[in-house]
Amino acid sequence: QHLSSISRATLARMLKSSRQVRRKRTTWPKKASYIKSQIPIKSYEWQEKRPGALEIDLVEHNGGSSIGHFAYTLSVVDVVTGYSRRRAVLGRGQIGVHKEIKRIVFEWPYAIWGIHTDNGSEFLSAHVLKYCEQNCFQFTRSRPYKKNDSPHVEQKNFQHVRCLVGYERFDTLEQVEWLNTLYEQYDRYVNLFQPSRKLVSKERHGSRVKKGYDTAKTPLKRALEAGVVAKETADKYQKLYHSLNPLKLHQQVEQLLTQRFTTNTEVTPLEKKRVGTD
Repeated sequence: QHLSSISRATLARMLKSSRQVRRKRTTWPKKASYIKSQIPIKSYEWQEKRPGALEIDLVEHNGGSSIGHFAYTLSVVDVVTGYSRRRAVLGRGQIGVHKEIKRIVFEWPYAIWGIHTDNGSEFLSAHVLKYCEQNCFQFTRSRPYKKNDSPHVEQKNFQHVRCLVGYERFDTLEQVEWLNTLYEQYDRYVNLFQPSRKLVSKERHGSRVKKGYDTAKTPLKRALEAGVVAKETADKYQKLYHSLNPLKLHQQVEQLLTQRFTTNTEVTPLEKKRVGTD
């Protein structure tokens, strides 16, 4: 009866008084913001001398379109020795990426002490943060949109991923399995037989920078000379080194690439050049 007879002015007056006593809602910090606050922004010094500092990044295999589900390559490199590993994963879910990081670190030939990533949500997760805390790893991240904070892994992304498999789209479990089979052979060839030079000095003369490099060595040799590889592990890799033929290993990599690309109807010019079908 009161509702049917109440005037609009009385109703407005009652609503106004109810708004004044309304409690202010408490806002809680978002989980992502909390995790970011636990991971400091930092980058490794270019003259870092202690092996075990890893830079980690993801490389997309979307074929030029980010629509749908597709594969990524998890690229990991030591900034001191140049030792690197790669693993393919379908999608960039936090659990899947964390699983591959654990696998790569477990198979690393020597102990690591630091992990550096970009600001992707696949890395800045509670899984990776807890994993680093449990193993006493120094977990750091780059500044947003600053690729130069991870120069070593960015270089390997082009040299050992793009120049190897190109920019084709991979979006099936079979293709991810093929990528991991390819990386297993290719990583052996790169780490055991492919030497590279390391930057040791930089001198600025006006607007120019003169850089000095050391003698070219393989990543495995750098790690052995640094004395960070345990004796049993060093003996294991030495036996592996003497049991492999670099030419045959390179031919196996080329054969895997040829078998994969010849089954595709569309092949990019870079892939044609690599497999010799252009």
